[in-house]
Amino acid sequence: GSSNGVFWYSFDFSSSHIIMLSSEHDLSPFSRQYQWLESDLQSLDRTKTPWVIVEIHRPLYNSFDLPDGQNLVTLALREQFEQLLMKYSVDLVFSGHYHSYLRTCNGLYRGVCNNGGPAYITVGTAGAELTNATLLEQNWTAASLIEWGYGKVTIFNASTLYFEFIADDEVGTVKDYVWINK
Repeated sequence: GSSNGVFWYSFDFSSSHIIMLSSEHDLSPFSRQYQWLESDLQSLDRTKTPWVIVEIHRPLYNSFDLPDGQNLVTLALREQFEQLLMKYSVDLVFSGHYHSYLRTCNGLYRGVCNNGGPAYITVGTAGAELTNATLLEQNWTAASLIEWGYGKVTIFNASTLYFEFIADDEVGTVKDYVWINK
């Protein structure tokens, strides 16, 4: 299948392959978007783009206790295509939606750390009112913050990526960071 050019698409940037997905469109296994995603992942040349990063509005993992069944969407997305991310060795998944910062452990798959999946990072801290919710105890939560900031990725080589969450303060304080090695 082909991308729809607006809501889901991909591009190469340096040594990374960036995939943009829509959490607001069907991602079930027989949907156009899912079929396009699998085709895109199958066609990768990991010698050219060893890093694969997915970006999607709603997160697949969330540790905040939210009202009105909001975590049900998270669970449904995970059920629909988490196995595809693991199968094709996606390294990192960025999302937003919740106006807070959350980073999971590395290698997260089916709720288990160091289990072959990507790291998941939610950076929804750039403009809207911050989400003030209780943090649920989850074994996969590595860091969470409710403050303004942004993320920065630095790819050193084919096996080392560095991510940092930087506070929106006068000096750009690094509030959280993670090395992803493969």
